[in-house]
Amino acid sequence: MKRWIWILVAIIVAGSIGGYAYARHSQNNRLYDQQMTRGNAYIASKKYSSAETAFTNALKRKQDDKKATTFLKQTQTFVSAQKALNDRKFSESKQQFTDVKNTDQGNEQLIDRAKTNLATLKTVQANIKNYNKVYNQALDQAGEGQYMESNASLDKIFNDKAIHQTYYKDVLKKAEKLRDDNNKAINGQPNDQSTVDNDDDSSSTAVSPNLDPDSSSSNSQSNTNTNPDSSSASLTPEEQKQADNYKGSNEYTVKPGQNEIDGQEITNAQVNTARRDLQQSGFDTGAMSDQDVKNLIKGASEKNQSVTDYAKQTLK
Repeated sequence: MKRWIWILVAIIVAGSIGGYAYARHSQNNRLYDQQMTRGNAYIASKKYSSAETAFTNALKRKQDDKKATTFLKQTQTFVSAQKALNDRKFSESKQQFTDVKNTDQGNEQLIDRAKTNLATLKTVQANIKNYNKVYNQALDQAGEGQYMESNASLDKIFNDKAIHQTYYKDVLKKAEKLRDDNNKAINGQPNDQSTVDNDDDSSSTAVSPNLDPDSSSSNSQSNTNTNPDSSSASLTPEEQKQADNYKGSNEYTVKPGQNEIDGQEITNAQVNTARRDLQQSGFDTGAMSDQDVKNLIKGASEKNQSVTDYAKQTLK
């Protein structure tokens, strides 16, 4: 009799445990499905941060679940791709959107949006290529003293409706800087810092030791009629001594007319173009001051040679 009682008790206990386990399993499945549904809904409304939270909660109900893991990673990659696009890191963005698009059994909405963004990126990169082609043409024209023609070329960029989109911020900025330099040259005004060249990030003004790179610019702007030799008044005795001992060329060793060709001042745009050509020909332009480059430009003009050919003869 006791034996049957114990058997009955065992059956009841086993049934209770099994029922509890089944109920818990069912509840986990229900909560998992609920979080996955929420995640997909958040993606539909483009609330990606909330979607990530939902998929993370789904994984708490089913650890290592393939679908939840895939959706979570796909969402995170999509968000990262969008950020890279907004930061104009186009290559990085393209790779990440491609990963989202190629996700096996991923969220279809994210896949479709990734395809749309890839199409946008293709257009953006093509536009940037065209803008840079026009910009380089304008830069070359400015380097040849054709400032009005350079501005006319830049107008092709400014008149394009797409140029004011955030993707083209860098292109627009350097185009506006070149236009400002052109206008100053047309009006006979001194330029500020050198125009940024698209092909050479190192084309900023080279500065001699212990000289303030802003001093010559600010002095020239405040008084365009000042004799170049009088610039030494802004130097300390030690700086003047170093300038006197300096064997190269800089703004403190310029003679009257040295930076002019046929009465026209050599512009920053011409210096930038010459730097680019010299660098492409293998010269270390980083070791040259702007005055060194201007000397090459003037010498090449006097010899009716290109700057690179003249440099090959004089910088052996």
